[in-house]
Amino acid sequence: MLTARDTLEYSIQREHSLEFYNNRKKILTDNLEEGTPFGDFLINNGENGEKIKEKISAFINDLYSENSTILMPYGNEIRVDRAQLVTLYDMVVGVSETLRDIVFQYLSYGLKKKEIDPMLVQLINDDEKMYRVVLSMLIMRSFQVSFGEFQKVMNESQGKPTPQSNYIVNNELVKMAGFLRFSRQHAHCTDNETLDLLDETLRVIEMTEGRRQRPDGKSFGQLFDELNVKLNTYAGEVEKNWKASYDKVVKEVAKIQNAQLSNNSNPSVN
Repeated sequence: MLTARDTLEYSIQREHSLEFYNNRKKILTDNLEEGTPFGDFLINNGENGEKIKEKISAFINDLYSENSTILMPYGNEIRVDRAQLVTLYDMVVGVSETLRDIVFQYLSYGLKKKEIDPMLVQLINDDEKMYRVVLSMLIMRSFQVSFGEFQKVMNESQGKPTPQSNYIVNNELVKMAGFLRFSRQHAHCTDNETLDLLDETLRVIEMTEGRRQRPDGKSFGQLFDELNVKLNTYAGEVEKNWKASYDKVVKEVAKIQNAQLSNNSNPSVN
């Protein structure tokens, strides 16, 4: 889930390291192999497992392989075809939701049986908040750019739809709005702070669609700027919480693994 979420980083206009790209590719490909927890999960789930494997394999092929036309290694960096960001969002949303469904099924089972560590529960919940907010934050940045282009084209055509304006609406705005609605519908978090911000994001989307009035005569630029500040600020807060939970779990897992290694190397302990 972390690697899928980190793939959203390629929507940000900045330099992207080849090293990080290769690390993400390795994580994705290695964990499909038999003998890994996830690889064995896929095998044990028969036809459904095979479908999930095909989905993740397509994700790897389209984004993390030499076949990709979206992410392309060039020297020590990765070049991103920004004209295909909508496709990148589409793939990340699809794979992320599949993985989250699996994790939350395990979480529900563990809570029901009282067989799950509270630290892991906290990490999963913090990760859920972070994914939903980061996804909204990054998609809204792209949405704002596309909406600005749409307004410019419509102004030039004196408000009459054109092939170019229709293309922006159908292939960019409608699809990105769909990703945000899909994410909100599938959100597992229940806290008001996160859900209210996701709902506010959709209210701004509805304003751009003419389905909701703009408050106080604010311009779309003001609405986008105010929302972006809220999303950026909250993303920073949930990232701190996620990192604290993540570090705590990693330390605990490392402690358990070290204890197991110590026991295995000392037969008299067994």
